[in-house]
This record gives sequence, structure tokens and C-alpha cells, in this order.
Amino acid sequence: MRWLPVLVAACGACSARMTSPPAPDAPTVWPTCTGDPRATPESLAQKAALYDARVTALYTTPQTPWVMDVQLAPGIDPETATAADVAVWRTGENDGLWSSLVLAAEAYRYATTHDPSARAALATLLHGEQLRMQITGVPGLFVRQLIPPNVPGLACPTDPAAYTPSPDKTSNVWVMIDAHGCANGTTHCGLDAFANWCFKDNVSQDEYAGHVFALGAIVRYVDDPELHAIAADLLAQIGHHLADHGMEFVDWDGRPTQWGKLHPGAPGDTPGYLAVLGAAVMATCALADPSLPVPDPTPYLDQIDLWSGPDGCTSNWNDISMLTAAFFAMPQLQSTFDATLVAPPRGILTEHNAWYDLLYAARTPSPAIVEDAACALREFPRSNHQVAHAQSAASACTGRFAEPMAAAPFSIAGRCAATFAWWGNPYEIGSCTDDATLVDNPAGYLLPYWMARYHGFLDATD
Repeated sequence: MRWLPVLVAACGACSARMTSPPAPDAPTVWPTCTGDPRATPESLAQKAALYDARVTALYTTPQTPWVMDVQLAPGIDPETATAADVAVWRTGENDGLWSSLVLAAEAYRYATTHDPSARAALATLLHGEQLRMQITGVPGLFVRQLIPPNVPGLACPTDPAAYTPSPDKTSNVWVMIDAHGCANGTTHCGLDAFANWCFKDNVSQDEYAGHVFALGAIVRYVDDPELHAIAADLLAQIGHHLADHGMEFVDWDGRPTQWGKLHPGAPGDTPGYLAVLGAAVMATCALADPSLPVPDPTPYLDQIDLWSGPDGCTSNWNDISMLTAAFFAMPQLQSTFDATLVAPPRGILTEHNAWYDLLYAARTPSPAIVEDAACALREFPRSNHQVAHAQSAASACTGRFAEPMAAAPFSIAGRCAATFAWWGNPYEIGSCTDDATLVDNPAGYLLPYWMARYHGFLDATD
């Protein structure tokens, strides 16, 4: 495998990376989409304050320092709810991805404001990242999902079949750590601190896309020495794990995970797609340890093949989101980013996706793209609970799961609440009903908002 020799500076320059980005040219006045008729009434900063207050107050507990979607007890106002009002923690096998996107938001928030409450939230969620890796007993390896004992509204599966190993490693399986600190009754022991916890294994590239994005934001932008050191340590462990295992994540049971292979030629994805993902992960990890080798993706850039089906309708939006985040970590591939993700028939800058907009504008500032992001943020609801929507549009094509898709993307103001709306398909025609007890992750608003603030596209008066 070829390696890219110079992608990052030596870590002696880490302090230089922990500074604000260059300010936009002085004459530029970034449009902020004032007067949008679909905007919620409060300012963008006021809406952010509502979400910021709930990051740890509602979505985490002292025993679970990571963000989960929640189901509240009936009759509770979702805008003022706290963890004490949670009836059920709606945990899932992509918790690591979704929680890490909130971690990234808090990194940008702290880097922008140095607010003590932002640091506290960042420290809480970063500790959750540590636990998510420590519970495996394997340096650099995260789990998809983890559950501690004795948390009301949250419990490990009771069906023994849930812990049956997958013979061919094609299923995500629960693992119970017994009272002796051993996993699933095996000789994988030494996990005494996690006795009676359970976790779900077979972690994927999707999960790592979020983890590496968030940890990279901390290492690049957060100047708190303690938090910076924790994030750098986690990144270094990830990088050495991949370097030691041929760019594959090897699970606690010694078997490579199904979708954790980040090298060209691995099954399931095109060589170019995997080359960019692998290089982006290693380039980010090398911010923490410059001795790590960074693979060179350039021989494979003509083999990405991201969009599929007529007009791109059967494309995989998970892959689109992962690749967009990967290209953000590799600005030297901007021309390939443009050709792969911006130019195609359903290119990312036509989706009115605030996160995609900010990932692009941070590298290639554009007033039109900044305004599109600002409009999406103004239209984003002030609470991410389920509100009724019935999307009426003619079906222009069908997606990869035969779902009907519109010709144009739906505005965020007309879309159903989601754990992270920007990750999904904005063309899908669907509906949802009112249910104020179902409250989703806050990253959908906070991550693009604080990215926009950090990069100077918005300020505290907007």
C-alpha cells in the first residue's frame, strides 16, 4: 500500500492548530437569511441556548455520559424536560455515531466561546467516549452501544439468544461482562470496572466517521490541555489499531468487524470510497501522533462511484455523509470533493443541508452556501421532538429501499424529527404524527450552528 508522506505537521505544532481559523476577508458580510417566513421566532443564538441547556440536562445521566434519544413521561414539556423526566432511554446500535456528533458540536462551542458550561458538557461527553473504548479491552476499538446496570429506563437484553456470537461476523451481537470482568463467558477478561455492563459489538465505519470527526475537532480547535490530551490519546489509539491490523478494526473476539475495513479492495464498498475514508481517518489520527502512516488515496480517486440509480435515486445517504466528513479532513482533495459530491445530479449543495453546507463553506467560503445553511438553521424547530408532518409531493423515483422520493429536497421545516436529520435522505416522502414524548438528539441544530459560529459566518447577535 502506498503511503502519503506529508499530510500533517509534527505534533510540536499542535498549539498552532489550537487557534482560531483565519478570519474571512474583512469586506465579506455573510448573509444570515433574515426574514425567512418559515423561521422560528427566536434568534439563532436563542435557539442554540435552548438546545445547549438540554445537552447534559436531558440527554445524559451521571451513569451514561453520552447522548441518547429519549421518551419522556406523558405530559412533560420537551423544552424544559430533564433526565428525571425520561421514561425510556431510546438507545440504539448507532449511539456512538449520534452522540459523537453532539461531542463535535460542544467542541466547536467551547472553541468559540470558552464558556464553562460548554467545557463541562464537552468533558462529560468526552468521558463517555473513553468508556465506549475502555469497555472493549482493546485499544482503539469502540463499541456500537453500551448499557450500564441500574439505570432506570435502560436495561441489557434478557433473552440469552441476544448474546449468541455471529458465526460469520455479519450480525451486531450483545456482549455481557460477567461479575469476574470477562466477556460472554470467554477468556477475554480484565474488564472488572464494567462488571454487569453489556455492549453491542461489530462496530462499523459509520460509527468511526462520527468519532473521528468529533475527536479531530477537539484536537484541532480546543485549547484546554486536559481535554485536548484525552482526545489526542483516543485518536492515537485508533490510528495504531488500524496501522497494526492492516486498516481494519479487529473486535474484542479477535475477528475483523464486518464494516470496519478501511482499505481499497475490502468487500462492500468501492476502492475509491474506502481509500478516502481510510486516509481521512489516519490523517486525523496523525494530528495526535505524526508517526502514524497515512495511506495515499490518489490512485483510487477515479473509483469512488458514490451515486447510483437514475438521477442518483438509489444512492446510500449514509455513505454520502461519511464521505463528506472524510473530505472535510482532507482539504488537499477539494477538487475531488467538488467532482464527487457537489457536481452530481443530487449534489450535496442542493439539499439545503446545513451540515453539508458548513463542511463545504469552511473550506470554500461562499455567501450563497452560508445563507443556505443559515436558512436551514432558522427553520430548524426549537425542540427536536416529534411533530406531525405529511409531505405531499409526487414521487419522482424510488430509493434503494423502494421508498418514494420527491424531485426536490424537503425543507427542514417540513421534515419529521430525526436523530440527526442532516445524515439522512431529504428527498424521501413520508409522514409522522405528533408525539411530544419522543425527543431526538440535539446535534441537528447544534453542530452546524456552532460550526458556523466558529468559522465566523454567524455571530452571537444573529
